[in-house]
Amino acid sequence: MKKSVLQAVGWVVVGMALMGLIVWFAMPSMMLVKHKSSRSYEETITVLSEAIKSKQDWQVLNVNDYQKSAAAFGKLERVGSVTICNPRYASRILANDTDRGVTAFMPLGIGVYEDKAGQVYVSQLNVGLLGMMFGGTIADVMGSVGKELDGAVASVVAK
Repeated sequence: MKKSVLQAVGWVVVGMALMGLIVWFAMPSMMLVKHKSSRSYEETITVLSEAIKSKQDWQVLNVNDYQKSAAAFGKLERVGSVTICNPRYASRILANDTDRGVTAFMPLGIGVYEDKAGQVYVSQLNVGLLGMMFGGTIADVMGSVGKELDGAVASVVAK
């Protein structure tokens, strides 16, 4: 009996280790979603900004040009991000003291970059999945945010 208990515990530990490895390797591709754009870098930034602004209460706060700001440290391909916010959603999260820690993710950014071959990509955080890890109001809000942003990005990268 002692041997069977030890074997069971051993298999549980092996199962946990395997699950940990699966999560470790799968999470990056689940948390960061990348899309190829059929547009130029500049056009992708412009169309993305307009798509965001067309959604209810969404604002484009800034367009960051990392190629320009990092020029003193080396030559980069075109790379930047569009910083966005929706005060309606933000206020729902910020109303509760215990939820305010997620201000580390606020405002949101959507990346736009060009690789060495000239292909333009749009990258975004999977905020819906991230929200599920927190639960409650954060999950509700981030789930809605994720759907809206997925729609905006899809309209930009579609051919």
